[in-house]
Amino acid sequence: MNKTHESAIGFLGGTFDPIHFGHLRPALEIQEALNLQSLYLMPNYIAPHKATSLASTEQRIEMVKLAIQDNPRLQLNIQELLRTSPSYTLETLKLLRSQYPNTPICFIMGMDSLINFDSWYHYQYILDYCHIVVSHRPGWSPIFNETVSQMVAEHQTLDTTQLHSTLHGCIYFQSTTQLDISSSQIRQLLANNQSIDFLTPHPVCNYIKEQNCY
Repeated sequence: MNKTHESAIGFLGGTFDPIHFGHLRPALEIQEALNLQSLYLMPNYIAPHKATSLASTEQRIEMVKLAIQDNPRLQLNIQELLRTSPSYTLETLKLLRSQYPNTPICFIMGMDSLINFDSWYHYQYILDYCHIVVSHRPGWSPIFNETVSQMVAEHQTLDTTQLHSTLHGCIYFQSTTQLDISSSQIRQLLANNQSIDFLTPHPVCNYIKEQNCY
């Protein structure tokens, strides 16, 4: 693992359709707990043929901007939206590494993603480009298969300073507040003409209503 003198940055991907407190609270907790320079919210590409009942790319960008406008520690990264098709995580990380050659990168995922990690495209190369930070609810003890168990045993660190002192190669588990909120739940409430207040920041609520996003 290459040594570095720059503090780490984080990336959290998602459709954010719409973004809500279930995304934002864990993101902020990880940024603070790991003392990341910034944590970037990275909206995923959605194929146009799937967008009939979803917000447009421009609307998803604007909703993320509105959600984080008062917290400079959370930032927006739109590189996935500049593509013309969905990309594998490995491809995204290669691009991020080229953009940040001397900065440790923390790629944030949920525990469910780690459990199925060995099904990801070329999963065995992902730690060559980043650290993995696993967001999980307090007290959760997952059961991994043999492949993922071995990977965790080889790469897990309990020392957050390693996430800053090396460019890649570590797995770190971070307990976060897990709010039972989903974007699909919000869209269903809107379809039923019910309030979405207190599920997503007020500016996002207003924007959704004004733009008739769903």
